[in-house]
Formats: sequence, C-alpha cells, structure tokens
Amino acid sequence: MEQKPMRGAAPLDPPSPEVARLYLDEVDRVLERRADRVNLRAQGWVTIVQGLLMAGFVGCTIVTSRAGETTATILLLLGFAMSTQVLSGLTERFGGQRRFTRWRGLYYAAVVLACVGIVGTFGMSLLSEGTFPLGVILAPAAFGVLVLIGIGACQLWQSRGAPRGSRRELRPFVWPARGTTLALGVLLSIMIVTAAYRDVLAISLVTVLAGIALVVASVGSGTDWGLAYLGEVWRWPQFLMLAAGLVALAASVVASVTTSADPLLFVLVGALIVILALCVSLVHPSAKGDARV
Repeated sequence: MEQKPMRGAAPLDPPSPEVARLYLDEVDRVLERRADRVNLRAQGWVTIVQGLLMAGFVGCTIVTSRAGETTATILLLLGFAMSTQVLSGLTERFGGQRRFTRWRGLYYAAVVLACVGIVGTFGMSLLSEGTFPLGVILAPAAFGVLVLIGIGACQLWQSRGAPRGSRRELRPFVWPARGTTLALGVLLSIMIVTAAYRDVLAISLVTVLAGIALVVASVGSGTDWGLAYLGEVWRWPQFLMLAAGLVALAASVVASVTTSADPLLFVLVGALIVILALCVSLVHPSAKGDARV
C-alpha cells in the first residue's frame, strides 16, 4: 500500500511481516469490540419506538387541528421534542450507528420518503381546511411511519445472527440527572393540566416555560443534567414515567377539544405523574442494569 506521509516528515519504514500479522490480528479484535459495543437489536427497537412516537404526535396534532384548536398542539410539539432528545441518548447508549453500509443510499432515501409523507399530511391538512376525510389526510403520514418502522425492522433483521453483547455497566444515575427527571415529570404534569383547562393565556405561559426548559436542556445535552444524558442512564421505571406522561399529555390535548371531559380528571392524572416522577428519581438502580438485548 502506498504511503502518504505527513508534510515535512519522511515516510515510515514498512512494517515487517511479523508486525503486519499482529496488525491484522488486532483488526479482528477491534471488530469484535465494535460488535459488542454496537447493539443493532436495541437500536432497531428504538427506531420502531420513534416511529410510533411520530405516529402519535402526527395523529393527535391533526385531530386537534381539525377541531379548530391549534394552541394546545404546541404543547404536543414540545413534549415530542423532549422525548426525542431522551431517545437520542438511548441510541447513543447502544452504539449510535446506522450500519447500512451496502444500502446507505436506500436508507437515506427511505428517511427522506418518510419525511415527505409526514410533511404531506400536514400540507394536506392545511390546504383541505377540513374537507378531506381524516383517513385520507393521515394516509401519507401513515406511510411515512411504516417506512420508519421498516427501518427498525431491517435493523432487527441485520442483528439476527449477531451474538448477544456482554452486559455493560451503565453510567451512574447521579443527582443532577435525578433532578432533571423530577423536573421533567413536573413539567409534563403542568402541561397536562394546562391543556385540559384550555386557557389560552395559561397555555402561552406554559409554552414559554417549556420552551426555555427545552433550550436549556439542549444546551446542556453533554452534561449529566441534559435530556440526552437521561437516555444514557435511565432504566425502565424512568422510561415508564416518560411514556405515561406523554400518553396523558396527548389524551389531555385531544380530550379538551373533542369531548367534555372534566379537567379535574387530568389534575388527578398530573398529580400521579408528579408522584411517579418523584419515585423514579429517587430509585437507586444497579450499575449493571443494561441487559443484553
């Protein structure tokens, strides 16, 4: 192999056959370590969850928009953005690689196609002004979500012959992250109650508050109190709290514009989310909680 030495430096002496053999042996060990670090099986499930999360966000947004309510949908957008940051940290925990080396072009084309479908749904919703059936409007987004789920299924298929990685010690769930976990639960609770009462001024104030919190958490994504860090250190109880909060937020937003649900019901739900967030922020999990997937 022709060498390309650094500018101003003499070419290195070619390695001896013995040294070259040691280099080749080390390559195999490096590939083994990478395979142990990159967990495509777990990444496939994360991709599928992201697709389902996108489906819930688009569906709830379109339903509330057709009901003539657009203010509360901002709360859905903020909740979706927060959960996306947490999932980005979870992806990083499992290696954070998209190993579609031979099909890279097809992978990027699928992502673009999914985005076009989702954007198409929002475009049809704006242009139709409620004249098109709901199923017709949601069809492009449904196709885009199926593409995202298909990407996750391909990752699961690629991992079918991979050995299960060894258990790795998770990063510690330290107190800054515990505080962010509790703050996230409290913020979700406030958003749930605010959406249920449909007060425009209160929704605007909470939107500003949640937006500032999201910006601060984004700036601190590399710290032990950022949202992305939560995805690296959370265990299943914390993810359960987040899922419960997002479902309750979506139900609150949709119910506030489509039914006559009592807002006090969502006040109770918000209180339960706060209690759940407090419990999961105080839990002391084992450092070896990252099971092989």
